[in-house]
Amino acid sequence: MFSEELRTQAAPIMTAIHDHAFVRGIADGYVPREALIFYVEQDFQYLSEFIKIYANAITKLTDRNEMKFFADSIDFILNSEIHPHHVFCDVAGVEYERLQHATPTPKAYLYESHMYRAADTGSLLNILAAFQACPWTYNEIAKKQVREKANTNDNPFKSWIDFYDNANDDSEVSLSDKIFEWIDRLAENATTQQRQQAKQFFLKSCELEWQFWEQAYHQEDWRFKDVLNQANTL
Repeated sequence: MFSEELRTQAAPIMTAIHDHAFVRGIADGYVPREALIFYVEQDFQYLSEFIKIYANAITKLTDRNEMKFFADSIDFILNSEIHPHHVFCDVAGVEYERLQHATPTPKAYLYESHMYRAADTGSLLNILAAFQACPWTYNEIAKKQVREKANTNDNPFKSWIDFYDNANDDSEVSLSDKIFEWIDRLAENATTQQRQQAKQFFLKSCELEWQFWEQAYHQEDWRFKDVLNQANTL
């Protein structure tokens, strides 16, 4: 299956994400306050762009069930995915509303541009492949941390871990698995070149997921941020 190829090739990146200091900090119950704030600031902006890309994807569909999938995903981001942000804000002791006006950092800007590029190809396979890294890696993080029993009541990030642990029981299928199944169906009718392009979108998105944790943990911003901000006032 094409999805198995994707997961196998992305395995080293997924291992690096599991081992990242920010992600390990969630399991251990401590992440520096500055890293939490930086993460929420950037993720709020990134998810706002994600919503626009989902909306763009709907224009490329004719099947209403497929349209509903993207519409439901938009609703999830708008109304549900603010919960893990609130968890980080509560731990950091900062109001969520204060963190909603940041300028995307270089890596966040690159990730957003990468997603728009996938959407601009007009290929649903490319769009899903590029989108899939986000739900897949977060679900894998949560599942691993649940297996490690990191979601104990004394862990301030318990609610964050539980939120992304949508592995479900045998009678249900996770969102990540549903997307992989959809990717497999599309890949069956794709050429070798089309599958390779989709694979590149997926693997680069996985790399950018690692980069997102990295930039937050080290608060990596524009080197000449003051110059950029000054240009915005002209």
